[in-house]
Amino acid sequence: MRNLWFKRITAVAASVVTVLSLTLPAVAEGEAKEISFHLAAYYNESNALLGVKEIRGSLSNDEIDALVDIYEPDNAHTAKVFEWTDHLEPATENSGRTVDISDEPEVVILHTNDMHGALVGSSSVIGSDSVAALKKLDGAILADAGDATQGVALASQSKGEDVITIMNAAGYDVMAAGNHEFDYGLDHFKELRDMANFPIISANTYKDGAILCADGDKNNGANVIIEKNGVKVGIFALTTQNTRTSTKPENVAGVEFKDEVETAKEQVADLESKNADVIIALTHMGETDEGACTSEKLAEAMAGTELDAIIDGHTHHVVNEKVGNITIAQTGTGSVNVGRMEINVEENGEVKIDEAMLSRAFFNNITPDAEVTKTITDVSAKLGKTLKQEIGETKTTLWGGSIRGVIAEGRVGETNFGSLICDAMIDEAKNLVPDTYKDAEGNITAPIVAVENGGGYRASVPNGKITLGHIIDALPFANNVRIAEITPAQLYTVLEGYVSSVTAQDAETGFLTASYSGSFPQIGGMRICYDPNKPEGEKIETVSLIAGNTDLDKNDDTTKLILASHDYIISTDDMIAEGSGLVEAVINYINSLTKNGAEPVGMPVTTGRIITTAHNPDNYTYTAHITLTNANSLAAGSEVPVYVDGEAYDKAAVVNDEEIEIPGKDDNGNEIVKETVTTKTIQIELPDGPHAVKLYPEQEEVYVNNYSGNGILYTYNGLTLKYPELEYDASKVIQPAG
Repeated sequence: MRNLWFKRITAVAASVVTVLSLTLPAVAEGEAKEISFHLAAYYNESNALLGVKEIRGSLSNDEIDALVDIYEPDNAHTAKVFEWTDHLEPATENSGRTVDISDEPEVVILHTNDMHGALVGSSSVIGSDSVAALKKLDGAILADAGDATQGVALASQSKGEDVITIMNAAGYDVMAAGNHEFDYGLDHFKELRDMANFPIISANTYKDGAILCADGDKNNGANVIIEKNGVKVGIFALTTQNTRTSTKPENVAGVEFKDEVETAKEQVADLESKNADVIIALTHMGETDEGACTSEKLAEAMAGTELDAIIDGHTHHVVNEKVGNITIAQTGTGSVNVGRMEINVEENGEVKIDEAMLSRAFFNNITPDAEVTKTITDVSAKLGKTLKQEIGETKTTLWGGSIRGVIAEGRVGETNFGSLICDAMIDEAKNLVPDTYKDAEGNITAPIVAVENGGGYRASVPNGKITLGHIIDALPFANNVRIAEITPAQLYTVLEGYVSSVTAQDAETGFLTASYSGSFPQIGGMRICYDPNKPEGEKIETVSLIAGNTDLDKNDDTTKLILASHDYIISTDDMIAEGSGLVEAVINYINSLTKNGAEPVGMPVTTGRIITTAHNPDNYTYTAHITLTNANSLAAGSEVPVYVDGEAYDKAAVVNDEEIEIPGKDDNGNEIVKETVTTKTIQIELPDGPHAVKLYPEQEEVYVNNYSGNGILYTYNGLTLKYPELEYDASKVIQPAG
């Protein structure tokens, strides 16, 4: 070990120069870890130094400023923030950035959305114990914009009850009902509502002429007023009308989802009459326009009213923007961010709002709340043994859900996990087909095809051991396999509707423009070719059965086909038989593929079931980018061997130092470069289509795809996608001979 480092920085405040002597942690000789941190120096009004706070992690200025505010000493007036290099040296002398901390926000709202059961902290998930600790430090209101109680095993195994237990411990103050809060049926939704120590509300959701979420004197079901520092914050909630089709229809039978804009106007008027100083819409609507109101449309419709902000959910986007004077914020999905909204009310009643997105790295500076950690530990312990049960092994990752929390591959193209799920439903369907569809020898006479909606499977299964927890995380909706009779003409119509969310394809690169709708199909037993550039309703060119390679006639309304799917897609009225749960069907199919675990699953990344025709893939190659961590020792231009789709690749990846400009908007909505990020990447030339990449055989794979832009685009439409990441381990990477 080398001696403790002693460094000095010079801090300038107004005309006063203060020298800080700092003791830093020891660093082992030869250690190559990156250390990214800032130092905040606090001063009183006389520019006397009050103290210093270390802030660790690669953070945005908004995040750093939030931590500076949170940790400011008593009597602090200003703070200077110094950026330090990886070598524990000041970036430049006297380089401190001044932060004005003389005015604390009157109200802070911390908000989450679309957690989908991701409440247990990890390297990528912000734990609810950390959120709870920040709430206490900030004296904040804690709100959730819906879809918390359905998702990963923590949620689905207890039908959301364990989620509510943790949210109670974390001190949530209010929650909007999301569409997936209804996935366990109305009766259980009411049980969750009654379990919660906070109101679960939705002002536009009615049953039998009354607001569904109302719970006697405890909760009016539509809105709440929470007072902080003398400021009355009125919060009302809205649930998208698309909930009618984004949960099982029978789950919301008899429920009316009223017009969002008209409801919002009524709620603003009601909260004004109750003397609310600030009015917030806590919505589960999102930004994708699928026939219902979006948060942006709501903001436009509410211009000139007293609505101040929309805290949104549903579409899993990261949003921090203003439409007119109304702030719109959404944090993504899976607890990868937490929103922090600062609110100040001027003497004239004007409301000023500043919104910041807090990343996982931000919470490295927050000590988790011990009591909430214990609750999480107790809840998680119940699941441990069950979820760790191994059911097989897979040679390649089974890709599904929002890969890296950003690009939902199954909503824009074929993935191998979607194909496996469809094959499992076909396998289950063979046991369900009634005798009327069999010949005298008991052979099924109608071809079986399968469809899974791209939004129906929510996570990938990494290459390696497959556990029960992996399958439950991926299939959280408790669906049952169903079969129905369908004709080729009906199948064409159904598939046309499903692929309509893909609106264009670049003829050269293959990149697909899409709304990432959850209805995009994964298929089994058939192959479809379609042109994304054709008008809606005219995209599909051919549908053919894989067995016999037979094309189906789009005008054939007499031939019988068996459609295997589940109860989200096939209604009770249309089904001819119902089988086991989808989770059980997939596990049974994996057992059959692996001979009960004796052999690994070997699903290729793609099997060519969904083919786009606006781009010619023949001989097309593209350059994929993958960010390397722990790779400072690699020089630009050097080569790194890689594995592609499970096999050693014949072309090495080239190391590159890359500067990436992150787009953003200024206060006037003008597009600007928000920040520039320097990363260590590898670039690798690959043949057309999706591929799984890793650096050594046992490493968990990452996914790249020229059709979705994964590993190609760092930003898209203002969203930061980032490149996939692999950790470089020189001891495991096999260097080329010579």
